[in-house]
Amino acid sequence: MEKTPRKILLLAGIAMLASACAREVPQDAEYSLDQCRRLALIDAANGLTIRGAEDFALDAEHGRLFISAYDRRAVEKAAKKRRDELPQGGVYAVALSEIFDHKTAELKLASLAAPGDFAGGLRPHGIAFDANNRELLFINRTYVKHGRKWKMVPKLQRIGANGEMFVGEAATTHCAANDVAAMPNRVLTSFDHASCGAGAAFENIFRLKRSGVADHDRPVYSRAAFANGIAEIANGELALAATRESAVIILTTAESELEERARIALPGRPDNLTVSADGAIVAAVHPSMRKLAANRKFGIGKSPSRIVRAMPDGGPDAAPQALTLERFLS
Repeated sequence: MEKTPRKILLLAGIAMLASACAREVPQDAEYSLDQCRRLALIDAANGLTIRGAEDFALDAEHGRLFISAYDRRAVEKAAKKRRDELPQGGVYAVALSEIFDHKTAELKLASLAAPGDFAGGLRPHGIAFDANNRELLFINRTYVKHGRKWKMVPKLQRIGANGEMFVGEAATTHCAANDVAAMPNRVLTSFDHASCGAGAAFENIFRLKRSGVADHDRPVYSRAAFANGIAEIANGELALAATRESAVIILTTAESELEERARIALPGRPDNLTVSADGAIVAAVHPSMRKLAANRKFGIGKSPSRIVRAMPDGGPDAAPQALTLERFLS
C-alpha cells in the first residue's frame, strides 16, 4: 500500500526538476555582487555552524534582526530513517550594527528559545515580529511519533522578543503552514499545499491553485500555486508569494475572507517577502526551479537566488526592479 504514494512523490520530483523557469531577461542591479558579503552564523551553545536559515524578521525600532533556522534536509533524513531523536533548530537575534560592521566575519548567536521548551521540538520556519506586543510568532515544525514513524505537525508559537516564554498551548494552524503575518488584530498564516498527504504531489505536478492563507486552520484564501512568504502592506492588505506562479498576489480583506486585488509578475519564483520603509515589496526569488529542486531534495549542485523590489500600487516604479544579480548559494 506504500508504493503508490512513493511513486506519486517520485513523479512530483521529476515534474519539479523538469519545470525549469523561462529564461529571465538580464537587468542592471542596484547592488553588485562585490557589494555583498557572507557572514557565518555560529551557535554559541555548541560552536557549530547554524544551517538552514529559513526566514527573518526585523525590529527596526531597536535595530535587531531575528532569524529562524533549522537544517530541514537533516531533519527529513533522520525522520525517514526513524532515528530516535531528530535535529533541532533555534530562533536567533542579532544587532544590525554587528551585521553591517565590515570587520564582522562571523556571528556567535544564542537561541532565544530552547528545544526542550516545546512539545515536539524546536524547528522554526516562517517568522514574524509583533512590534505592538514585542513578541515573535513563528511556524514551529514539530515532529511526533506514530508507532515507529515520525510525522511533522506545524504549530504557531509565540515567545517574547528577548526570549521570554509564554504560558499556554501552541495555536492551531493549517497542516501545511509555511509563513506567518502578525497584524494588529489578527494573525494569518500561509499554507503551501491544500493537501498534506499524497494529494500535495498532484498539486505540484499540475500546478494546482489550492494553497493560500489561513486564519488558524481555516482557509480564508485558497487560489495560489504554492503560497509561501506573506507580509502585511499598507491599509491592512497582504502580499502573498505564489512561488509556482512567479508572482506576488495582493490580497484585501472582504468580511471574514480575503480577495485578490492585484498580481505582480516577478522574474523568478518568490519565497520570503519583506516590506521596506517606502512600502515596496522586497522579494527573494529563485530564478531556476530545476536547480532549486535538485539542491533542496537531493543536495545536488547550487541554487541561484535573486532579490527584487516592486511597488504594490502601480505607477512608474511598479515593475520589479533587480536589487542583486544572481548569486549562488550552497
